[in-house]
Parts: sequence; C-alpha cells; structure tokens
Amino acid sequence: MIKYIIRRLLLVVPTLWGVFTVLFILAFLMPGDPLRAVLGEQYHRLDPEVIEEAREALGLNDPFHVRYIRFLGDMLTFDLGVSQIHNETVADIIGYRFPRTIQLMAGGMLVSLLIGIPAGIVSAEKQYTWIDHALMIFSLIGVSMPVFWQALLAQLVLTQDPFPIFPVAGYEEGAIRFMILPSLVLGTRLAATLARVTRSSMLEVKHEPYIVTAHAKGLRYRAVLLRHQLRNALIPVITVIGLDIGYLLGGSLVTETVFNWPGLGRAIVPAIQRRDTPVILGILVFGSFLFIIINLITDLIYAIVNPRIRYT
Repeated sequence: MIKYIIRRLLLVVPTLWGVFTVLFILAFLMPGDPLRAVLGEQYHRLDPEVIEEAREALGLNDPFHVRYIRFLGDMLTFDLGVSQIHNETVADIIGYRFPRTIQLMAGGMLVSLLIGIPAGIVSAEKQYTWIDHALMIFSLIGVSMPVFWQALLAQLVLTQDPFPIFPVAGYEEGAIRFMILPSLVLGTRLAATLARVTRSSMLEVKHEPYIVTAHAKGLRYRAVLLRHQLRNALIPVITVIGLDIGYLLGGSLVTETVFNWPGLGRAIVPAIQRRDTPVILGILVFGSFLFIIINLITDLIYAIVNPRIRYT
C-alpha cells in the first residue's frame, strides 16, 4: 500500500507543473489590456509616462519567460498574488469564499449520493420494468439539462406562487433554507450520472459466478446485494464521483452566480469581466490543485475497495 501511494504521489508534481504551465499560457494570451481594465476611465486621463511606470510596476512589460519563471516561483512559495481591482491578496479572497463553495459542493454531493446510487440499484434490480424505464428517462433528462437552465427553472417553480417553498437567492450566513435549492440544482445532474453508472455496474456483476454462488449458499438477498454485488460494482461509481468533483466545482460557479451565493464563482466571474488576471489565475490554479488531489484520493480509495489494484 505504501509503494502504491508513493507511485501516485510521484505523478502529482509533473501533473501540477503541466497544468500550471497551461493555465499561465492561457492567462498570458488573454485578449485585452490588464492595465486598462484596472484603471478604467482614468486610463485616458493619465500621462503616458505614468501609465508606462504602472506597467513596469506590474511587470506587464516583462518578456514571457521572465513572467513564467516568476509565476513558478510564486507557486512554490504559495503566493497567488494580489487582486488588481480590490487590492486584496488572492489567498484571502479564496480563504473567505472557498469554505462557502465547499458548503455548496458538499450539499450537491449529498443530494447526488442519496438519489443517484439508490436509483441505480433499484433500476438494475427492476431491469426492463416500467420502474427501470422511468428512472432512466429521468436520469437522461437530468444529464441533458444545463445547470443554469435548471437553476432558473427551479427558481421559477419552487420560489414563486403557488409553491413558494424556498427563497429565490441569498446566503444569510449559510442558513439551511438558502442552501437546499442550490444544492438540489447542483446535485441533480451528478445524481443522474451516478444512477446510470450504478445501474450498468450492478448489471455487469449481477450474473458473475461469485454472486450465483452466494445465492446458492442461501445468503440473504440484501446481504448478497450490498456486500457482494454493490461492493464489486463500486469502482466505476467511485471513478464518476472523483471525476465529477471537478463538475461540482465548475457547476458551483454557475450556481453561485444564479443564486447569489458568495463562493468562488462570485469572485471569478467579475474578475473575468474586469480582466483581474491574478484572481482568475489564482482561482484556476487552486481549483486545478484541488482537482488533482481529489483524483489522488480517488486512486487511494480504489486500492481500499479493491486491493488487487495495488499490484497493477
């Protein structure tokens, strides 16, 4: 197990370097003038000498390789820079908003697990019945519907008369009633994906010899279903959960904007509009790092669920 962990850890460093390099190149090639975005209308009122001094101070006149080396050095010291608009460190912005994004992602993940896996199990056990067809139709609708459209539809149906169940938007210090609707929106699509993958995995192992043997030994139906069939069908499900953490992070950006939730999405969208490169790059770097770490944890869970993976 230790050797398996070391092998996976050795892959993290080159992966991070590659991701950080791609993000820096994309940020460097972004159209527009960052200084013009920072100064706004004052850009045309200042003397050219003052503007040139500001460019030198911000390092905008440095060649690509100098800015790239400086960026990698900042990453090694965990220095994400300072917002050009708010004059606040990017680390402080992430530190304030990330817990709120995690809160929303946790709600979405809980919804997806509570709906997706049981729906997939029921659909597999009721294969080709009307229950199976109905669940798969709903899952297809859930996968096909964009997050922003689902959020707007949920606001229209569940926050207005005659069903004013939830508040339209807001945070209110993380009150549960403000969290339920965005969590449902965020978790529904992942629940649909989990239901389809769980159904497929359960059907693949349903007629395996060890399942037939377990039934022949007289084990209880529920014990065979949960201890043998579901456990051996979990690998693809875990894969989907690990990969969809990235979807939850990206989907939360849209959901936060629609529901006025003060997470990372409410920070990066205005930063893109105002060309605040340090905030854009800092949040993307942090999100990439988080996604890579989550995939590493997913690999370790593989080894726990199926010990044979440790030796591959």
